Amino acid sequence: MSPNSDVLGVIPAAGLSSRIGGNPKPLLETGSGTFLARIIRALREGGADPIMVGVRDDPGPVAAEARRAGARVLVPPDLEAGPVATLQAALRLARREGNVTGANGESRSPVRALLFLPSDFPLVQGTTVRALVEAWRETGAPLILPLEGERTGHPALFAGPLLDELLDPTLPEGARSVVDAHRSEAVQVPVDDPGIHVDIDTLSEYRRHFPTAYRKRFQKW
Repeated sequence: MSPNSDVLGVIPAAGLSSRIGGNPKPLLETGSGTFLARIIRALREGGADPIMVGVRDDPGPVAAEARRAGARVLVPPDLEAGPVATLQAALRLARREGNVTGANGESRSPVRALLFLPSDFPLVQGTTVRALVEAWRETGAPLILPLEGERTGHPALFAGPLLDELLDPTLPEGARSVVDAHRSEAVQVPVDDPGIHVDIDTLSEYRRHFPTAYRKRFQKW
């Protein structure tokens, strides 16, 4: 963990990708990096450090891609709990590390905010992430959401007391339960980024948004 970091980026990438034909979704190419590499880049450009990626297997190809892009890797203890398992494992790890002194005697900053961006959203822009972080630093609000058009989307930034709520083992819908419980008090940040709504779960959606990469990967003529 960086000594000066207080914003943790979390990417759940431990799913089975069953709706996309079993092809590891984080490794699908876009023409400017894989899904996972693009998401890591957006979080980093926006100010997240460290960035932790939850994977199903380590070692494995998704773990290798995460490290290649400069992120850290963890295997959540309860894979069947879904994306929230990665979020909770990453937050616990970052908090433990924030309570110790580094090898060189430097003081490590505790995590004060968490950006949650699933591996299904490779079109989110780094400028969007940056806008959320800046809004949080200006307002101190516990929940920051990007707004494009009339709808909010991903990523969500959680801070303050909501970090403890995210660790509740009984959340019925994972992080969404916390968002829904606090939506009325959320700061909504207008962004020019339709990618906050683009959740790519199927091959047809992949083809629609990345036609050239799709043809290279799946068409043999």
